[in-house]
Amino acid sequence: MNFLQSFFNELLANNWRLIEAFLSLGLIALVLVTGYYLVLSRKGSVSVDGEVAGELIWVDEGRNTKPFFNQAFKVFGKPDAMYNYSGHVTAVEFKSRRGRIHESDITQAKAAALAARGAGYKVESVVVKTRTTHQQIPLPRTDRALYDEIAGYIEAARSIKQGSKARSASPEPRKCASCAHNNSCSDSAA
Repeated sequence: MNFLQSFFNELLANNWRLIEAFLSLGLIALVLVTGYYLVLSRKGSVSVDGEVAGELIWVDEGRNTKPFFNQAFKVFGKPDAMYNYSGHVTAVEFKSRRGRIHESDITQAKAAALAARGAGYKVESVVVKTRTTHQQIPLPRTDRALYDEIAGYIEAARSIKQGSKARSASPEPRKCASCAHNNSCSDSAA
């Protein structure tokens, strides 16, 4: 026992600065790991493929959730959720199907973002996510530029609502199977 005691006394006497440095590094590492854990586990955060997407600031709760309206462009819409990460707002559109993202999914997400902008949310990007893939799309800075990207689709929808015939259907069994209108559609391939 005397040998070990004298060994440690000698070690401490000669290497106190080295031991002090290791203790300081250990404390710094503990603080960093704790901070990292707190950031990842904070309430309202979400992980999208391992990346923290931010704090949940709005969520669509179904039929009881009123859609947003952009007065300037007469566009209604609501994303499935919105997250704020370091001051950057992202609108998210979740799709329950597996497989690729369709152009209509992106258009829907952009229209919902434009509507949310009309309610004061400064949406900078949209994420469309299916069960197997996701795509993040940065949005133009101005509402006018965003509207211009989807104007053709909006005008087509308005025209159909006014009674014009929709373009011809191009049914595909996989797409029709996941469509909410497949039971009432005369062109359904489901």
